[in-house]
Amino acid sequence: MPNPPFIQWDRPIEMGHRSDHPMAAGSYHSHPFYEIYYFHEGLCTYLIGDKLITLSPGDLILMHGMTLHCPNPAPHVPYIRSTIHFDPAYVKTVVPEAAAESLLQPFEELRNVRLPLRDVAKDEAERLLAEMGRLYALVRSQTEESGGAYAYERFSLRFAELLYLIKGWCGTSGDERLHRSERERHVQRVISFLEERYQEPLTLDHVADALHLSKTYLSNLFKEVTGSTVFQFLYNRRLNQAKIQFKLNPQATVTEVAHSVGYTHLAHFSRHFKTAIGCTPEAYRRKMAEEAKDRPGAAWSPE
Repeated sequence: MPNPPFIQWDRPIEMGHRSDHPMAAGSYHSHPFYEIYYFHEGLCTYLIGDKLITLSPGDLILMHGMTLHCPNPAPHVPYIRSTIHFDPAYVKTVVPEAAAESLLQPFEELRNVRLPLRDVAKDEAERLLAEMGRLYALVRSQTEESGGAYAYERFSLRFAELLYLIKGWCGTSGDERLHRSERERHVQRVISFLEERYQEPLTLDHVADALHLSKTYLSNLFKEVTGSTVFQFLYNRRLNQAKIQFKLNPQATVTEVAHSVGYTHLAHFSRHFKTAIGCTPEAYRRKMAEEAKDRPGAAWSPE
């Protein structure tokens, strides 16, 4: 049986159902696809762009993947979540194009939003995710035994059903519990400040003075709530923006990009970039330039 498209090397959709593997604190990341994230159980705050969210079981998050995001689960309890990463173009292979545009609207217009599912909606989401997880496992195993026939087609139908449910939930659910404590409100103020000013030269004194907090309190509080330091967040925000700029404009020089995202010293930018991304900024820029040549007129861009 030939491999279905979505489990090839460049597969347009990936799923992890009820994953419980530990996450290291401060695991900032971004990716060139959309994400559906469902929180089953545990204790976790989630940082997405400039939003800090305290999760409750049944929370479903829609993410525009190129936005920097980072979970901070409590280490002493299981952290159970389901994730689906998909290329928006894949949706057009599952439903008609007009329907696909409508189903992608929540991801493109709301960007990064939390939908608190409760009662019937929560049960329906968990039932559908469990069935999708079962079918996804069958497709990956390449077996037609135990109900595996047409598993890929059945998975695709259920994925479309999930998108229709999400479309409906977006019309009825609110993101009403973003911050639950004064401590989290303080951290949200810090994140919003850094989001607005990350392109400027900043010190901890600048941040603390602007927000009328002591440096010690600011540092300790940010670390406790997000799992990372203030400057880990700031550097990751700058590097993520640099990746986006290299992707959108690979003709820009490394120096131009470094300065545009807030780095004064090119050596610092290069060192941080290589540590976080695994290659030099110049190598990444060349890679983006080659990909742009190979895929002219690509239908999707990160912003």
